[in-house]
Amino acid sequence: MTAPHRDLRQMQQQAGELDAQLAATRHTARSADQLITATVTGQEKLVDLRIDDRALHSTHVQKLGLGIVEAVHNARSTARASSLPHLNALFGKPTPPPPTAGPAVPPQAAVAEPSRRPADPDDENFAELDFLTDDEPDTGGGRW
Repeated sequence: MTAPHRDLRQMQQQAGELDAQLAATRHTARSADQLITATVTGQEKLVDLRIDDRALHSTHVQKLGLGIVEAVHNARSTARASSLPHLNALFGKPTPPPPTAGPAVPPQAAVAEPSRRPADPDDENFAELDFLTDDEPDTGGGRW
């Protein structure tokens, strides 16, 4: 067996081991209001979603969807940041430097509340979209 083939097989083996490690790793994050908790694998797949009863009985139930998206996004960002150095090492890329530290801000204060605009009757209906996956729905054409 030639050296390039050996290197390729070794890299494939290392990639398989890393994939198994990422699949077994769990990353958990919360929404800014701490009422929704999402857990994803190191591959960023959602494996658990917990919604505090207070979020369901709140006067602002319409914020539930935003909180879910926020918690899943936060968990996936944590998983991505954790796996990036391992992926870079596997492919021989340098690890980017960590972000510069700014003023210490508690995690719940770091997330800004989204701005609201008045409802427009021509707005698209998002009721049938799955915000927990990165897959785009197959609707047979059109924007979505």
